[in-house]
Amino acid sequence: MRLPDTVKRLLSRPIPAWLTATARYSLAALFIFSGASKAIDTFGLSVKLGEYLSAFGLGGWQPLAPVGAILLPSVELLIGLLLLTRTTPRIAAWSVFLAMSFFTPLTLWIALTDPVSDCGCFGDLLRLSNWATFWKNLLFWPLSFVLFLNRNAVQLPKPSIVRTVVSYLILIPLSLTLSLWSYNSLPLLDPTPFRIGVHIPSAMNVQENDARTLLVYRDKTNGELREFEIADTTWYDSSRWEYVDTRTIGQSRAPEIQSLPMFDDRLDRSDEILGRRGYTLLFAVNAYDPACDSAMIALADYIGQYNGRSVALSAFPLPETLSRSGIECFGSDHTLLRTLIQHRTGGALLLHDGTIIGKWAMNRLPQWKTNGSDPLSETLTADRTSDERLSIALFVAAVLLVGLGFRLSKKTGPNPADFS
Repeated sequence: MRLPDTVKRLLSRPIPAWLTATARYSLAALFIFSGASKAIDTFGLSVKLGEYLSAFGLGGWQPLAPVGAILLPSVELLIGLLLLTRTTPRIAAWSVFLAMSFFTPLTLWIALTDPVSDCGCFGDLLRLSNWATFWKNLLFWPLSFVLFLNRNAVQLPKPSIVRTVVSYLILIPLSLTLSLWSYNSLPLLDPTPFRIGVHIPSAMNVQENDARTLLVYRDKTNGELREFEIADTTWYDSSRWEYVDTRTIGQSRAPEIQSLPMFDDRLDRSDEILGRRGYTLLFAVNAYDPACDSAMIALADYIGQYNGRSVALSAFPLPETLSRSGIECFGSDHTLLRTLIQHRTGGALLLHDGTIIGKWAMNRLPQWKTNGSDPLSETLTADRTSDERLSIALFVAAVLLVGLGFRLSKKTGPNPADFS
């Protein structure tokens, strides 16, 4: 099919350098942010991919969801880094154009059919509706087309094979780092209501935010409206005041944590356990791994030395070895447990008077020994929130240093505003 002459002339015009640079940096930022936000929670992404597979009638592919949860954000990060560093720019242009051309119509179909309520394109870090995701892709797709059209506009000296190989040896591991780390640990940023510092009983209550109920009455003598507090008895005089309306000032907010069931047969023991004073160790078992038994029992023994109580929650029966070791085993909801600990095998929460003071993946349970320091002192010296900030700062610094290093190494080349 021949293109109209007007279209040919439009496509043959040189693309301004500022537009090419804007497209490159904007798409680099989009892909790096999108990949990183998914990579910090590969378990949550694997659950989301499983929902998509089920919605598409591909439930048999569910075992591949964890692999996809590692590869998808890593590929996004790699494309973003290729754009940022101008490494193999033609490959980067093809990659970003094909990716945007695939996901833009896909997100339109998802927005129209709504198979999954949350797209998951930025993980749990930034939630977008399906329609918002489509409009976002529709906004960025023309920028990818700009890079695609301009991929051969400027002929750069062909880089050496050694330089290209070394570049990829740097960028590929950097792209995989976050995903692989998150796969073996908890998300670097905790997006769940079960964060360190949360008092669970309080988070399960409705937050009123100073909500007040006012009664609106009309004065029969002059027709004016007046608002009364419920405690104000003036409106009791029905000979003067006529009821008109009731309104509420302020807002009430639904509980951040709806429930945390702990069933002993048919009896829910959650109020008793969450409301107790002192230390309470909660294990969330998402997939039982016998190799974790010794670490679970050792941590439960340590907590027990400080009058702590240890509880294991699971959606399936647990072996008697745990209960014989002093760990109480209760039933719970599988979906809720995956929110409680976002890890494939599960993990542990340490509570003190109902407040979360520690949180670990099952394969990274702390190995504390009695040394005169109680569990609270141990958790304060192993502050997870500071580790989160440090890890994210190191990753951002690594991306910036890589981008700066590549730019400085090419400073004698063509104008860096040019993509190709």
